[in-house]
Amino acid sequence: MVRDIFWCHPNVVKLVNACNLVFLIDSTYETNRYKLQLLDFVGVTPTGMTFFADLAYLEGECLNNVVWALEPF
Repeated sequence: MVRDIFWCHPNVVKLVNACNLVFLIDSTYETNRYKLQLLDFVGVTPTGMTFFADLAYLEGECLNNVVWALEPF
């Protein structure tokens, strides 16, 4: 059984490393069919453009789950 998933596209890793000034983190609760929390990471470039950085599906709202998603980011 998969409980938590963290995903990032390899090309986005390069962009995240180049534009690591501002990141917005947002979460939604139980909006998918598996009732998992979606934790979304969005970055902002120096020119003000936003880009999708990473996403994580988390089993619960525990601090351990959120810390688990922030560590690889």
